[in-house]
Amino acid sequence: MKIVLVVTFVMVLVWSARADDPRSGQPTVKTPLVVHADVKEVQIFGLIYPARFNAAQGDEAHYHLLVWQGGTSRAALIETPVDDLVFHEALVSLGAQPGDNLTMDSWSKRHDPQSAAPREKVIGSALDVWIAWEGNPIGISIDQTFRQSANDELQSAIEWHFGGNRARWFNQAPLAPRPGCLACLYSCPSGKVSNGAFSIYDYVTAPSRFLANSDRLPPDGTSVVVTFRVIP
Repeated sequence: MKIVLVVTFVMVLVWSARADDPRSGQPTVKTPLVVHADVKEVQIFGLIYPARFNAAQGDEAHYHLLVWQGGTSRAALIETPVDDLVFHEALVSLGAQPGDNLTMDSWSKRHDPQSAAPREKVIGSALDVWIAWEGNPIGISIDQTFRQSANDELQSAIEWHFGGNRARWFNQAPLAPRPGCLACLYSCPSGKVSNGAFSIYDYVTAPSRFLANSDRLPPDGTSVVVTFRVIP
């Protein structure tokens, strides 16, 4: 027991040191994105909001995992000062291949039962994604951050892919408002990374599929580090 307590204490000290020291290679509020080319990882600093995420209602509630604070998307589980376009370029620099297979009709025609677009699912390089924080420096995978439903049809499966979507008009026009989606929980035509397990159609039919596990996650406003690793 003493050994476990000592190891845990040392890990917390290491986390705290890294959070304040950009030379450690960990992202901070001042240097919120760090690329580790040797292991094909992008790490991003952010703030997590489990209670707010679960309480959100309306369009886009329970939809975003990680968004840029300067974008128009709201009620995400995690917010970051990292621009989603900068994140896109970081993944490209690691050799990740964007799928770029979704059209904006995936979202704009989500309530049209005759449209096939909302049923399309994202492709692109596969990724592992997990988060860590001061109380849990080793971290947990993203699928562990959500409650599992007793209803088999509402399971919160996750298959992360680098969707890309860099060429959208709002990413090209200077000063145009942008959603700022770094990572979405459904196959998103704006998200740089999104979940290939579910389509926008799945979101419309079960918008509360993803609920944050508040028992496992830290409270709203806690600093976290989100790691994206490109799977070979």
